[in-house]
Amino acid sequence: MLRINSKKISMQFIKLATLFLWHGLMMSLCTSPAYAGEQPYYAVDAYQTPGAVYRIEDRQPGVFFRRRSGSISSIAICNEQLYFCSANDRRIYQIIEKRERVVFEHKTYIRDIAIDPNGNFYFSEASGAKGDGRIYKLNPRVNELRPDRRFSISSDSRKKPVQVQLKTVDGFWAGDFTFDAQGNLYLSTGNRTPAFIYKVPRQKDGRYGSPKKIYRDTKGAIKGITIPNIQFNTRQDFIYYADWSRVVYRLNIRNLGRSVAFSGNVAKSRNPHLSDIAFDIRSQRRN
Repeated sequence: MLRINSKKISMQFIKLATLFLWHGLMMSLCTSPAYAGEQPYYAVDAYQTPGAVYRIEDRQPGVFFRRRSGSISSIAICNEQLYFCSANDRRIYQIIEKRERVVFEHKTYIRDIAIDPNGNFYFSEASGAKGDGRIYKLNPRVNELRPDRRFSISSDSRKKPVQVQLKTVDGFWAGDFTFDAQGNLYLSTGNRTPAFIYKVPRQKDGRYGSPKKIYRDTKGAIKGITIPNIQFNTRQDFIYYADWSRVVYRLNIRNLGRSVAFSGNVAKSRNPHLSDIAFDIRSQRRN
């Protein structure tokens, strides 16, 4: 006669049920609202020549634009319009029908570019630890730039650009910056370790307050910080940044929890250097 060990069957059932519950929990976490339907973003490797811009969707990179010559270290995108610069160049380029044209030329090297939620274009100049940095605002807004015109530094920025004093950012700033939906400014130290992120609050008069350190990474660099666009129903609780190697991190601003958004060698080079990432800013505001 076949004998059934009820105790053994009960233990196996409990183990199987526990396994299913654990699997369900992991699936729930992986598809939580914070990550589900993540907006595609764009990345560049500063050491790649000729430079290319990659579009990353569902952790899969694909070539979005490639130059004929020259590198790309920083990018900004607004309403599907691509702008870029190289850290060893004094010009900002715009891509129109896969052709690049110069839309601004500065007196010294341009380190980073970014667009705020209102469509205002900014660039930075910085020398690392050799002197204070600056951030300039350009005119007109990106939506108002005609195909036959160029940007110019706004009159306010000519008189008084945003000053980034090294004494307020632990003695080093390579020019990396971005904005959130409220217009607050964020700075990162760039290609150095330890690395920091600072929040610079935008005041009621439009000026910026003092930088406040909000995050520290003791093991890697923090390059190319950016914040997802609120128009895509993405909660603005996350900062994305590149580690000056092959990883893009997603940092929760509220609890400082960090996760890997992407890891890979987009340029398939021997010495990868992810230097900037950007989300498409869908700006239609005029204030």
